[in-house]
Amino acid sequence: MHPEDASYFTPVIEHAIRDRTDFETDYRILLPNGAAKYIHVVGHPVVNASGDVIELVGTAMDVTEQHEARAALQAAFEQIKAEETELRRMTDAIASYIYVLRPDGTSLYANQTVLDYTGLTLEDLQREDQRARILHPEDVERLREERHEALARGKPFELEQRGLGKDGKYRWFLVRYNPLRDDHGHIIRWYATGTDIEDRKRAEDRMRNENLALREQIDQVFMFEEIVGASPALQRVLSSIVKVAPTDSTVLITGETGTGKELIARAIHKHSQRSGQAFISVNCASIPSSLIASELFGHEKGAFTGAGAAPPGPL
Repeated sequence: MHPEDASYFTPVIEHAIRDRTDFETDYRILLPNGAAKYIHVVGHPVVNASGDVIELVGTAMDVTEQHEARAALQAAFEQIKAEETELRRMTDAIASYIYVLRPDGTSLYANQTVLDYTGLTLEDLQREDQRARILHPEDVERLREERHEALARGKPFELEQRGLGKDGKYRWFLVRYNPLRDDHGHIIRWYATGTDIEDRKRAEDRMRNENLALREQIDQVFMFEEIVGASPALQRVLSSIVKVAPTDSTVLITGETGTGKELIARAIHKHSQRSGQAFISVNCASIPSSLIASELFGHEKGAFTGAGAAPPGPL
């Protein structure tokens, strides 16, 4: 017997004899070549009529292979734990926001950068309601269905969302999701990395607001989007448009072909009380002179051959 095992094997036998109880234990035996074999023994004390133990009956089995398999499995498990610990240390050292998700999208792990930003613990982030706690209320509803469908497709995707920091403020993040598959193609993990795009979103909003302000300024200075100019002659025309547009007066616009008569007409319409209605332009040159009045002012049904309805006309 291996010397290290004799110290606990002998008390087991003594206890079985003293208390007349069954016993079961493992020990090692040393072979002549110095190798060790693991033995699993199960024993039962046999007593006589007087109650004295006269012998021990049992079985001894060679369990070396099973023991080595368990040892190898334990070593592999320890190796996996060590690698996982090292991986977590690496991800914690990365400045990016990293999430590890289960196949259904629930949180399994988040690196230290995420924990530092949110001020939450890993246990908090693993709760089912963590998305509702972190995301902006408007984004929770907006992303719920979109994210669910993207996870179901099983392909990489990205989403823009606002995350709540421990300072109580929201910041915009671009989150990219990538699946990890096993040898059979089944998704076993989702890896999500977040990039802070708050500055970009602010720049986009600022540019959008500047564009709107610029458009308003153009409308105020030049009065009309489609007519741009600062010459005295054009300014007189624009001044006339401003005066006549709010009224119900009929306006006659004259000028050579290509001088922008229709633009002037559209500008008057845009600033008139009828701006909410359609602007209809009619090419009078293509209409016979006898029909111009009926086309412009409408006609009654049956007023002339082929008049099967009573259109009101654009005027």
